[in-house]
Amino acid sequence: VFVVPDEGADDQPFWRDFVARFVEVISNYTREGRIFAVDTRLRPGGRDGAIVQTETAFKRYFAEHAEAWEALAYMKARTVAGDIERGKAFLRQLQEVGWERFGKDADLAKLIRGMRAKIEREQGEPTPLKAGPGGYYDIDFILLYLRLKSAGVFFEVLSTPRRIQIVRELGGLSAEQARFLHGAAVFFRALDHAIRVATGRPSGTIPAGVGAQEAVGELVRRWSPIAPAAQPLPAFVDYLRRSTRGVYRDVFSN
Repeated sequence: VFVVPDEGADDQPFWRDFVARFVEVISNYTREGRIFAVDTRLRPGGRDGAIVQTETAFKRYFAEHAEAWEALAYMKARTVAGDIERGKAFLRQLQEVGWERFGKDADLAKLIRGMRAKIEREQGEPTPLKAGPGGYYDIDFILLYLRLKSAGVFFEVLSTPRRIQIVRELGGLSAEQARFLHGAAVFFRALDHAIRVATGRPSGTIPAGVGAQEAVGELVRRWSPIAPAAQPLPAFVDYLRRSTRGVYRDVFSN
């Protein structure tokens, strides 16, 4: 997304032309494929919204029109170009608007569970390791939910282990829950990378062949603090997913 300070509102026509050219260049195709796929639809108003908007326009949209999933998405936003410090200050203010609107909602847990259930229905079968019950997205939604409840806390980093540590320090997780989620998160990420390395392609499922499973299991044992020892990889993953879903239920029932 592209944001200008309020005092730069008169320059928006220039920045609209600049952004259009920037997106065109950075998403060009080369002999090796596309440079970067750029999706600008997360801006206020989506496809119908101006591609460059002021800080006040963003905050007004989040205060009056945005849905909860948009507030969650912007919790992962970071300034990558321009005035970095101004960008950090803007994101902090924007997230405070989201906290005020959604974080204090008595039905917040129900709202977040509904969002997670929708992803599970739509993506769980083809990508069970991420979107299925007990998959990686369970961990992500736990952290997003607990963070949304902790109004006023701005995360400077986005790594999952660090997010778990911060949420634990805020009292949202027990020490046991935090340790388990840390191990499970690292395992799921290691598993994802191992499948890519062993099979040559990304996949949200464990490969079917025994040889491929053994190759994936060997890589995961190198990269993850928790990994299957004697039991087959699918059995261990099933156990971990059941345990992850158990923590998910515990967090959202409190």
